[in-house]
Amino acid sequence: MQRRMMLLVVVAAVLLAAGNAVVGTWQVVSDSPGGEQYTWTLVVKDEGGKLSGTLTGGPGQFPLIEPKLEGDTFTCKVTVEEVTYAIQSKITGSKFDGTWKGPGSQGTIKGSKQS
Repeated sequence: MQRRMMLLVVVAAVLLAAGNAVVGTWQVVSDSPGGEQYTWTLVVKDEGGKLSGTLTGGPGQFPLIEPKLEGDTFTCKVTVEEVTYAIQSKITGSKFDGTWKGPGSQGTIKGSKQS
C-alpha cells in the first residue's frame, strides 16, 4: 500500500512538471538599452508544485526570486550585484520572449528551451 502511494505521488509530480511549460533549461539573451547583449542559461524547476531555479551568466549564478507561471506568462526576479531585476516573459512552445526591468534601466530578453 505504501509503495503504491509513493508511486502515485511520483507519477503526479512528473505529470505536473511535464505540464508546466516553463520547467526546463533555457538559453536566453538579454539586450540592454545601450545595445549590449548578454547570454544566460535559465534553469526552472518544479519542486513539489513550487517553481525554483537559477539564472547563470558572466557575472555568476543567481537564484530566481518568486518565480511564477500564470497562463503563458512567466515572471520572476533576480538579484545581480546587489541590484534586483524583474523579468516578465511570454512562453510560447519552446520560445521565451519578454522584458527585464531594474532601477533606471530596462530591456528585452528572448530565448529558446534546450530541454
